[in-house]
This record gives sequence, C-alpha cells and structure tokens, in this order.
Amino acid sequence: ANPERSAVGVCIEAFRDEGRGVIALTMVQNGTLRVGDILLCGGSHGNIRAMYNERDEEVTEAPPSTPVRVAGLDLMPNAGDQFFVMDDLDAAREIAEIRRQRGRTHTLSTRGRKRTMEDILIAVQGGAVQELPLILKADAPGSIEALKHELGKFDHPEVKINLLHAAVGGVNESDVYLASASGAIIVAFHVVAEDRALQLAEKEGVDIRRYQIIYEVTDEIKLALEGLLTPEKKQVSTGRAIVLQTFSISRVGTVAGCRVLSGSIERNSRVRLIRDQKILNDYGLASLKRVKDDAKEVREGMECGIRLENFNDVKEGDLLEAYRIEEVKRTID
Repeated sequence: ANPERSAVGVCIEAFRDEGRGVIALTMVQNGTLRVGDILLCGGSHGNIRAMYNERDEEVTEAPPSTPVRVAGLDLMPNAGDQFFVMDDLDAAREIAEIRRQRGRTHTLSTRGRKRTMEDILIAVQGGAVQELPLILKADAPGSIEALKHELGKFDHPEVKINLLHAAVGGVNESDVYLASASGAIIVAFHVVAEDRALQLAEKEGVDIRRYQIIYEVTDEIKLALEGLLTPEKKQVSTGRAIVLQTFSISRVGTVAGCRVLSGSIERNSRVRLIRDQKILNDYGLASLKRVKDDAKEVREGMECGIRLENFNDVKEGDLLEAYRIEEVKRTID
C-alpha cells in the first residue's frame, strides 16, 4: 500500500446519524484518506466533513488498512461499494448521478470490457436517437473551442455527440472515472494522460485516444457516428425462374418444376411469386433441388424443383423472382 497516493477503499456499512447525517464505515485499502477529500462511493458523493476512528474520536486522516467512519456523503452507499478520492466535486457528482440512473451501486472496477472506438464503429442499434459519449481534454482553450466547433457540425436526427466534459489539461483519474461510468471515449488532443490515469484506464476498460490534428479527430468521430446509424436494407434481385409444371407430393406439398431464366436461384433466397404480372406475395424456399439432389444454387438455363414455405398454390406459368437483402452503410453527409 502506498500512503502517498489518493485513497481508495470499500464501504463496510452505512447509516444515518441524527446529528451527523450520513455516516459510512469504510476501510482504507490504499493511500491516505483525509478530511476535506472529495469522495465518490457507489452512487453517493461529497466532501468529507469529519472522520471518526473506532473509539468515535475525530481524526484528520486515515492511512492504509485503517477502518474509519466518514461524514459528508449526500446519500447512503451500499455495503461493498468501493470508494475513490476525486479531484473535482462536479465530476464526482456527475458520476454518482450516472450510477444512480443506471442502478449502479457497485464499484466501477466491475464495469466490464473496454468499450473502444472500434466497438462503436460496429455498433448498430435501432430505436431512439443514438449518442456517442465523449470526454474532451486539450492543451488550450482555443483547441477546446475549435474542436467543439468542428464536432458541432455533425447534425443528424438519429445520432448525436454527447459531450460530457471538456477541459484544458492532461487526462486525469476523474476523467477516467467519468468515462467508465458513462461508457465514453476520452479524446486527448495535444495532451497525454497521467500515469495513474493510464493505469486506471487499463483497469476500468476505458479507451483514451490521442490526436495531434483536428481533422483526425473529426474523421474518426464521423466514422463512429456513422457506425451508430442503422444500415439501409436494400433488396437485390438475383434471378428469375418460370414454373413449367407442378407436382403434388403427399406429406410434402406442391413442388414446382422450374427453369431459371436469368441469374441464379440460391437456397437461402426469398422469392416473389408473380402471376399475370402481379406480385402475389414473397416466400422463403423450403427446398431447392436439381433432379433429386439438394442444391445450394441453380443457374441460368438449368431446371430445378422448388418448394415454397407455407404455400402450395403454385401454378404453371408463375414467375419466381429471387432476391436477397443487402445492408448498405449510411453516412451523415
């Protein structure tokens, strides 16, 4: 244990004292806890107003492996919640709120696997507006404003950037805690991360991405936003076949003897049934055969037997138009 670092530990129990407010019995596991520290514990946060040892005497600090009662949290944490000392009260408040909204009363260290930009690029989710959460750290106020201006140009009804925090300076532990709680990516522009922040990011599964040029940031963010868009589905015709004759087979149904007029008919295709130039419906293929053998594909000029799923009223002269569904990536341009 390193007594010089910011304290981390665990809540053993918590209760509300009539005179002191919320009291959390904690065990300091590493670092030194001090009166005045900003504490984040589960879904609660606050400035430590007072600390009490096992004899209920006031103390000003608690070194590693020390049990201590802490006063100053806004809400009662749960037993087992891990606590961290934060640098910024607003960041602690925001993380605690996110945890409460998500029902997170357990430690951030159990958050799960790293959510990288690559995860976002392949994430396709339907429904409401999708958000890309970001934390922005840069070398100067001008850089922050320039990046905000460029990122603000991305305007789309289905996806948007949720800029949780933007500030001048290197990436610190508070940034990592916020990213871990919110699933955000940290953009570090012309700055680096503190050693402790890097270690914490590795533990928490937070992706810190460094950039030197603004267009590199905007290019990757654009790709990430496009990755959140639901792909457009497009029907692509693959072939047409005509029904030459039909066969009714007991316990099987109607099999259509067909000739492929163009393209090919694939086993996993769907087909539109066309009669008198009208599309009656579309169906999956229950079977596709060449002579008596199952076939994966039948090409132009070949004859085959086709049985449609849940449909037996196939007639001579019907056309079967095969198609497949392709997903087309959308852009936000």
